[in-house]
Amino acid sequence: MLKLKKGIGLYSSLQDGFDRVYINSGTLPYKEQELQPIKFGNWDFVPLFHDKAYLPRHDWRALAPIELAQLNVNTRQQDYNSIFIGDTPAELKQIFEELEITDLTSREEVMARIRERGTIVKKMSDGLQNFLFPKANNKPFKFNCIAANLPNLELVACDISKLHPGFTVPERKYEGLHNDGTKFMKIHTVHKAGNRITINLGKQSRFFYFINLSLIQVFNMIKSKLTFEDEKISIYNIAPYFFKYFPDYPVIKIIQKPYEYYIAPTDNCFHDGSTLGNTSLDINMVYFGSFTC
Repeated sequence: MLKLKKGIGLYSSLQDGFDRVYINSGTLPYKEQELQPIKFGNWDFVPLFHDKAYLPRHDWRALAPIELAQLNVNTRQQDYNSIFIGDTPAELKQIFEELEITDLTSREEVMARIRERGTIVKKMSDGLQNFLFPKANNKPFKFNCIAANLPNLELVACDISKLHPGFTVPERKYEGLHNDGTKFMKIHTVHKAGNRITINLGKQSRFFYFINLSLIQVFNMIKSKLTFEDEKISIYNIAPYFFKYFPDYPVIKIIQKPYEYYIAPTDNCFHDGSTLGNTSLDINMVYFGSFTC
């Protein structure tokens, strides 16, 4: 296992926040992991992954003091170099409860319920605006999506863009640990892209995994390993390069309880969510902006 470097900082406003943070010994290609089957509703299948997908190893443990110090850095909190975990206020939690979505079994059911509860959704939207505005540092932010993931998934992000029309859920291919980003982003400018806040609206805790290195740090590490100058590292292939050359760099895991949030620069670091071990639908809400705490 490689030692944790100083990089992206982790901040918590939860009383037990760092008691729910774990570290492992690195990653493995998905083909070397024993994948857990999905058994939920009418589904019974083993999830598929892209060929170059890497997953966290399962040897999780508590952070040693020196590792905690590496994560709990003293640099100025910025949207591109910080991950935050915290809780939503009681009045928002009450509104979330009024939606009555936690026992639903599909995204279609969730969205239908939300359409039915227009008055509650308006109250929730107003409450979220008031909650998020101070965290957005007076900068614009926008609603992205309400996501619903199956339980017991090693990692939840999937790419459906290359699937045929009418594909079924078992045909989805999951990405593995990855960085977000678009064709308009470059490795050395992606830190300008802002970040996201994700609120857990489900009834069970979920996991957020991340590598505490910015893409520029990762780029510099990879360049030290390459033997051919003409190998082109881009925002699209930087993840498989990193995991190939540094499989022993540790992954950090955060337990995110219901109605808690995380803020993370998901364009600027490797990450993913997980529902491993869960039995109910994983529902979360995402906003894009430039958030800090």
